[in-house]
Amino acid sequence: MHLFAAAAFDAQGNLTESAQQMETLLQEDPLSPSAGQFRQILEKINTEQARLEEAKLHPAPPMEDVPRTPPEPTPAEFARRRQFAAQQQQENGQIAEAEAAPDPTCIDCGAASAMLRPKAPGTGSEFDKPSANAPDATLHIDVDEISLFFAATDRGRSVTDLALDDVEIRDDGHPPTAILGFRNESQLPLRLGLVIDTSDSIANRFSFEQAAAARFLEQTAFRKDDLVFVVGVNNVVLLAQDFTSDQTATAHALHELAPSGGTALWDAVAFAADKLAGTTETQPVARILVVISDGEDNSSSISLKDAIAHAQHDEVAVYTVSTSDGAQAGQTDELVGDHALRTLSELTGGAAFSPGAVRYLNRSLAELQQAIRSRYLVFYEPAFFERDGRYRTIDLAAQKNGRPLKIFARKGYYATTGTPGSSTP
Repeated sequence: MHLFAAAAFDAQGNLTESAQQMETLLQEDPLSPSAGQFRQILEKINTEQARLEEAKLHPAPPMEDVPRTPPEPTPAEFARRRQFAAQQQQENGQIAEAEAAPDPTCIDCGAASAMLRPKAPGTGSEFDKPSANAPDATLHIDVDEISLFFAATDRGRSVTDLALDDVEIRDDGHPPTAILGFRNESQLPLRLGLVIDTSDSIANRFSFEQAAAARFLEQTAFRKDDLVFVVGVNNVVLLAQDFTSDQTATAHALHELAPSGGTALWDAVAFAADKLAGTTETQPVARILVVISDGEDNSSSISLKDAIAHAQHDEVAVYTVSTSDGAQAGQTDELVGDHALRTLSELTGGAAFSPGAVRYLNRSLAELQQAIRSRYLVFYEPAFFERDGRYRTIDLAAQKNGRPLKIFARKGYYATTGTPGSSTP
């Protein structure tokens, strides 16, 4: 009992009581076979107690902090740092350019003009609401009409049961003259382009990204009328797999990619958006572009703003998933690459997902899958509309059960001039 008590007092740092318990033990049982071992324990306790008392009387002088001089970088490392800093500065400039307020009088910007479905003389004004199983479904209009895709989330979870009464639209500050149609796009055939970064900057986590991307495509584009293509991007843009519904083919294409070189990300976005818009369809489809990258571009021939313009013109919503490992690197501020990806997605009506660490990539892709399969399409006739080339803003708000929702939608469009013509989705 005294031995256990001595151990307990020692664990609490009470060496005086611990020593007294050991002395009592030796007094009560001096002939114990373990008496020699008990005396050694008592001696160690007394020695430690004496050392602590001496430390109190003669404390050691505080150690001076000696600044450590980091080693000088090698010429190659110094050149690499300068190049990286220049790239970051250039990308920050491109982000600022893309986020700047649109030119209100731009006549032929080619940005979001494809949102505008021109007047078609001699056609009816009926708005058809085709189902996903109606291959001959077309939309005929005789007014200037805006088509707007959007997604809604409530505290990070997709909302799939919105009605038109839950949505409020302001075009250039005014409510539309008429809402011509509203429908849930979840059942539409999917046309999905996947752009995956294969540059050296993601080499240490690329195998994980490959597996996550393959799983995402398998769980997202699983219907027989869904079509997917895969683009790998480093210094060049590589179409690894053209449009297909074969999940084995897309998985094989992903695993054939290997990281190397720089990143021509904005070139890849423009290429993929144009490819999505270039398909001839006999029925309405949902066109989605997914970009998996750290957002660092150092090889493109076009700017971020140009890439955004391609996506807006092609009516393609871009969803981005960052692969930067900011949490591991101890980052607190938003990384430049993440900022660029967020700008790209917000200005094209998509959404940006930033897991913060590569181990959370699967979770972000699962959230993205929800968002893709719960989109809406609304058609409306804008009030006080003129084809004067002016930029018109769009503000869309929604609520469900009295709670405001987060909306992912385009921010505006240019009312471009031109000769009216017919339009089929």
